[in-house]
Amino acid sequence: MLKNFFKKLNVGLLFLNIFFLQSYLIRLNILGYPTNLQEILIFIQVFTFLLSTIIDKNFSQTFRNIRNHWVGNTFILLTAISILTVDIIDNIYFIRHLRFLLMAVVLSFIFIETLKSEKSRLEGLKIMGEGAIIFGIFSAIYNLMGYNVTFDYRLLGPLDAAVYLAYYFAPFFIFFSIQFLEHKKKSDLAHAIILGLLIIATRSMGTIGGTFLVLMFYFFKKSDLGIFKSKKNKIILGIISTLVVGTIFYTKILPTIQTNYSSLSERGEIWQTSIHLFDDPLDLVWGIGYGQFQNQYETNVKAILGHNPLDYYVLQPHNIFLLFIFQYGIVGIIFLFACIVRTIKNLSYPLVGKIDLKMISNFIILYFLLHGIIDTPFFKNDLLFLLILFFELGLSQKIHYLSPETKSIKTA
Repeated sequence: MLKNFFKKLNVGLLFLNIFFLQSYLIRLNILGYPTNLQEILIFIQVFTFLLSTIIDKNFSQTFRNIRNHWVGNTFILLTAISILTVDIIDNIYFIRHLRFLLMAVVLSFIFIETLKSEKSRLEGLKIMGEGAIIFGIFSAIYNLMGYNVTFDYRLLGPLDAAVYLAYYFAPFFIFFSIQFLEHKKKSDLAHAIILGLLIIATRSMGTIGGTFLVLMFYFFKKSDLGIFKSKKNKIILGIISTLVVGTIFYTKILPTIQTNYSSLSERGEIWQTSIHLFDDPLDLVWGIGYGQFQNQYETNVKAILGHNPLDYYVLQPHNIFLLFIFQYGIVGIIFLFACIVRTIKNLSYPLVGKIDLKMISNFIILYFLLHGIIDTPFFKNDLLFLLILFFELGLSQKIHYLSPETKSIKTA
C-alpha cells in the first residue's frame, strides 16, 4: 500500500512538474534565498523519487542507471572542467547557469527512470505538450490584455523574448505532427494545429523554418506515407514552401539589405565579436567560461566593432557551435559533433512502419541543431531540460527500426 502510494505520488508530481514547465516564472524568496516555484517542485520531486525507489527496493539499480545517461553526465563533466580551467568573472550568471543545468539534468533523469515504458513516456510528452498549449493560450491572453506587448505585436507572453516561447512550442509541434501522421488520431492533429498557430503568432522565423525543414525531411524519409506521390500534396507543399521562404526573406533578409537594423544585422555583430574573442588561443581550447558570454560580449563589443552595437545585452552567441565552444572549449565542440554524428546516423535508418519515440526524438534533436545555427536560448530553466531530455531519449537509447528487406524489428 505504502509502495504504491509513493510510486503514484512520484508520477503525479512528475506530471505536475512537466505540465507547469514555466512555473519558474513564479519567483519566491525563502529566508533570503531567491528561488522559484519550479525549483521547489523539483526539490520535492527529488525527495519523493528517492523515497519511492528506496521503498520499492530499487535504489541500487537506479543509482547504477546513472551511467546510462551519458548526455547529462557529459554536460556535468564539461561544466566541471570549465570551472577548473577558466576563471569565473560574472558569478551571478555562473550560478544561474549552474542552477539551470542541475535542475535540467535531475528532472530529465527522473523522467526517464520513472517512466520506463514507451507508452508512459509518450504519455508524459503528451502532458508536457498540453502544458505548452495551455501556457501559449495564457500568453496570448496576457498580451491581448496589454501586458508585455512588443512593438511588432509578436506573441511573447510574460517571457523576455518571443523566440523563447517559440522554442518551447517547437518540439511538441513536431511531436504531435508526427504522432498524427503515424497514428491518425484527431487529438494529435488538434494539438499540432494549435501549436502551429502559436508558433506563427511568435513570428519566430527560425522556428517556422526549422520545424518546416524537419517535417519535410520526415516526409522524405517516410516514403510509405506517400506524401510526394500525390500531385495535390505536391502542390500544397509547394505553396507552403513558397510562403515560408517568402516570409523569411521579407521579414529577415530584406530588412537587412534595406535598413541599418534587423535581427540578422544584430546577429552579424554578435558573430563578428565572437570570432574576435578567439584572439586568445586559450579561449579556443578552454572556452571563455561557463555562463560568461554576456560579460565578455558587453566588455569587448564596442572596441571590436569600433562603434556602439545594436544591443549590449546578449546572453548567448546565437550559434550552437559558438555556444558550446564558449561554454566548454574544444571538448564542448567535440561533444556537440558526437551528438550530431549520432543523430545523422539514427536518422539514416529506413523508416518503414510505425516509428518509435526514440526516432521521433531524433527529429526533434534535428530541429534543435537546425534552429541552433541562428538562435541558442538553451541555457534557461525550461529549454535546457527539453534539450537534455530529447538528447537522452534520442541518443542515449537504442533505436528500433523496421528493415524494408526483412520487415522485422532490428536494434541499432
